[in-house]
Amino acid sequence: MTDRATIKTMSMRSRLSVRLSHIALVLFAAFAFFNSDAVAHSYQQGDIAIGHIWARATAAGATTAAVYVPLKNNGTEPDKLMGASTALADQVTIHEMLMNNGVMKMVEHDSIVLDPGKIVSLQPGGLHLMVTGLKQQIKQGDMFPLTLRFEKAGSINVEVKIEAINAMEPMPSGMSH
Repeated sequence: MTDRATIKTMSMRSRLSVRLSHIALVLFAAFAFFNSDAVAHSYQQGDIAIGHIWARATAAGATTAAVYVPLKNNGTEPDKLMGASTALADQVTIHEMLMNNGVMKMVEHDSIVLDPGKIVSLQPGGLHLMVTGLKQQIKQGDMFPLTLRFEKAGSINVEVKIEAINAMEPMPSGMSH
């Protein structure tokens, strides 16, 4: 083989190796997700799939908290998250954090549309469920009951996992809580 042919073959092998590495990484990430605590703490009713639902721990005396969760509509027709409720608080409403002229503000929504095949993520800094009038402190490692109300799928009872007070995402699988 000439030096040119060797370099070309090595270049092709390098590109193939990079592509295979990317494919392996994607497969590993998918495997990790589907074998994680997030999936173990998920729910399905009708066409609605509810991923790991969580909230941050609160300080003593706090009266509000936010709940985060990925939602997916596996059906062929849109559905809507209409609201939620819990005995742990006076009210649960749907909110979204929005940047408006350089100022972050919170906007209340009546519902969230779940289009078929799409994932809607309620997450810090965006859409979330605002829990107000907490009747007790929520502590890391605890869980509390919450009922999600959907227009078509109906009411779905879930358990909200409490993560660290400063958590920006759920605790990864394999780590202690």
